[in-house]
Amino acid sequence: MPAVRRNLPTILLAASLPAGLIGYLLGGGLVAAIAPGATLVELFVPLFIAGLCMMPFLVPWLDRRAKADLAAIRALREEPADGPPGAAKGGDPASADHDADRPGSAP
Repeated sequence: MPAVRRNLPTILLAASLPAGLIGYLLGGGLVAAIAPGATLVELFVPLFIAGLCMMPFLVPWLDRRAKADLAAIRALREEPADGPPGAAKGGDPASADHDADRPGSAP
């Protein structure tokens, strides 16, 4: 059971495509019944309904990706505090003034 729960966002991601197709077909039928001949409405309303049908399936996958990105950012922020191995605690004074070498910077 834990393997299924771990892969559930990916399974839902795959299930979002059929849900979007069903939503698009339902939206197309709805628009054809309500406003036949309106070309822009016939295009955008079914796409909007398909997107609404897909969102509940996409949100868990997007949430998992966002959590992984936040963990990577946290790891990058913690890494410079330790510094590279063998680096001096005070730092190199020559590399501390790196903005002076940029064009347009004030002396």
